[in-house]
Amino acid sequence: MKTTRVLVVDDSAITRALLIRTLERAGFAVIEAQDGIEGAVVALRERPDVVVTDLEMPTMDGTQLLRLLKSDPATAHAPVLIVTSHGEAPSRYWGLQTGADAYLTKDHRPEELVDAVTRLVAAAPLPAEVVEALPEGPLEVLARVARHLDRSLMQATVVNALLEQGMGAASLHEACRITLKVVAEVVDARLLGVGLAEPDTVTLHLVLAEPLALHSVDRCASALIGQLDMSPGADISSEITGDREGDVEVDVDSLVTFPLSLRDANGRLVVLPRSPGQFASVSHRLVEACTGHLALVLDNARLAQRLRELSMRDGLTKIYNHRAIHDRLGEELARARRYGHPLAVIICDLDHFKRVNDAHGHLAGDAILRGAAKAMEGSLRNADLFGRYGGEEFLAVLPETDLAAALHLAERMRSVLAGRSLPLPAGGTIGVTGSFGVAGREELDGEVNADRIVTLADERLYAAKAAGRNCVRP
Repeated sequence: MKTTRVLVVDDSAITRALLIRTLERAGFAVIEAQDGIEGAVVALRERPDVVVTDLEMPTMDGTQLLRLLKSDPATAHAPVLIVTSHGEAPSRYWGLQTGADAYLTKDHRPEELVDAVTRLVAAAPLPAEVVEALPEGPLEVLARVARHLDRSLMQATVVNALLEQGMGAASLHEACRITLKVVAEVVDARLLGVGLAEPDTVTLHLVLAEPLALHSVDRCASALIGQLDMSPGADISSEITGDREGDVEVDVDSLVTFPLSLRDANGRLVVLPRSPGQFASVSHRLVEACTGHLALVLDNARLAQRLRELSMRDGLTKIYNHRAIHDRLGEELARARRYGHPLAVIICDLDHFKRVNDAHGHLAGDAILRGAAKAMEGSLRNADLFGRYGGEEFLAVLPETDLAAALHLAERMRSVLAGRSLPLPAGGTIGVTGSFGVAGREELDGEVNADRIVTLADERLYAAKAAGRNCVRP
């Protein structure tokens, strides 16, 4: 069996002697160094199985040594045990944060040291194959330290850009676009993408760094979706930033995938590098180190978007609530006035809705409201806006639509609703109808605001009810 080699680094000859004697009596082979620089040289040359180091040392302290060992492929596998004084709590904390695997105070018992080293050896990963030349002396070690500090500074700069630019994103797609553009600045890639699978929805966002052939983009999107744990029937919300009308063919097999740790979601970051070999040697570790912060930005955007949607959506029907649909009507009216375009509204009231509650209970009434909202919303166009205006009243806002076209849409809504049998919670189905009032912006003189056009539509709604219900009145 191979003898475990332990490197002991301490500027105190007495402390080193005590540590060495304890470890050698326990059967370990011990190498020693009297300061951080010598410890780095020995560790990089000898590649010990465990490093035991002091923190406060001249030339290079234990924290700097630790950061070098943990960031260099030649020594990253070796667990590090720091030995500190009771008064070094801040240094001990920083040592653990920068990669130390365990710590002991200097008044430890000999068996505690042996137990700690034994435990670290048992849990240590296998060493990686190293092709980089080993250092010949302190100057080469300092050069390595400088390179590692530069890489750490670059990583911190990228992370700062991700957080600074991404945390203010107004939507999940905007957060995806911002974070992918930050990553694109440090990666020579043809395409980058983010995919997030939530229980009911999948968000997909691709950023094209150059014009790619459309079918190549589709293949990349399909490959990303294929890596997500999607629920059957989940809605997919996708956006692509960049020119999709190119003719550049790409090898989808070259996609590099990074998992994203998200709350209650399955996420992936994919990169299609121009040069896979160069990406593996230069950028892979940088991107991998930033994925946690990228996921934090996306989680923040998901939460902000969810809160915004909750403030705008009716809790029962999931369509716009009264305030949101009224505000959107005001926005669309302002746009219609500015460009001289038509706009119309439809207001609907479910007929005899109180009878449903009285006969079947309020749970049945809630089910009817949900089913009726879904049926009517499904009969509208993508550009139309639909919300719950009151108890059983619904309002549709129709941009770029004159009165004649709005009447046609209202009749379609009425027909779809009247022809639908809606299920009841206790079993069985029930039919429901609605009365509709329609008004167009062109009918009103002077400045048309949201209240004026809704009032006109509401008057016509009452006319529809007076005419026997289940009809449309302009």
